[in-house]
Order: sequence, then structure tokens, then C-alpha cells
Amino acid sequence: MEKFLVTIEFRYNDVLRHKKGWTQKTKKVTIGVYDNFDDACKEGNKLMENLESKFDLHIFPNGKGTAKRERFSRNDGCFGSKKNLITNLAYLKTPFQFFANITTLKYDVIDNVIEEVTDSVKSYKEFTKINI
Repeated sequence: MEKFLVTIEFRYNDVLRHKKGWTQKTKKVTIGVYDNFDDACKEGNKLMENLESKFDLHIFPNGKGTAKRERFSRNDGCFGSKKNLITNLAYLKTPFQFFANITTLKYDVIDNVIEEVTDSVKSYKEFTKINI
């Protein structure tokens, strides 16, 4: 069984409260867990719309245009694959970095997984005895 986890991770700098200086921080937030990829895209895209309402689209250095709006989708990724990762890089002008992601969660019976892993280790050991 599969489910789909939508998260966003923020990376930013902050001033240390008890010492002089600054530190890098990371904050990761779960948006939700969904039964299918399309629902995860829908909710993830609501997140993107929210961010776009707060921050401007990136303007290219030559001044000839702005970045396109990024969206999660089933087939707009590299070579027509799923688009399940969106960052602010060349997309939104934010004072922080962010990484919005849809992760596939796979559920299985733990005994089946242990058996599969154990069998793989055994066959690897046999393979290395013969070929090394």
C-alpha cells in the first residue's frame, strides 16, 4: 500500500539569542498524508499558491521576464515524470530557502520485508564468494 506525504522544509539564518553571532536553522512541516498522488498534488499546489501570495516571482537577471509558476504534477517533471519537488531557486524571491516535496510512503508487512532483505544479503554473499 502507498500513501503520499507532502512536506515543506525551510532553511534560514537566525541570530543566536544567548551569544553573539548567527546560526543556520531548518524547520520541516508536514502538510498532510494523502491516499493518492493527485490529492497530494492538489494540496501541495495550494501551498505553492499560498507562498506566491506572499512572495514575488523571480525576475531573471537580464530583466526579460519572470519565472513560471511551479506546480506539483503527474507528468511535468524531467522527461515527463512526476514533479514531486519544488524549491524557491529561480522561482520565488524569498528571504529563505524552501524545499516542498511529495514523498511516496510504502507500507508493507515487516516480516515480508525482513525476509526479502535477508534473502538479498544471502544471495549477495554467495555472489561475492563466486565472483571475487
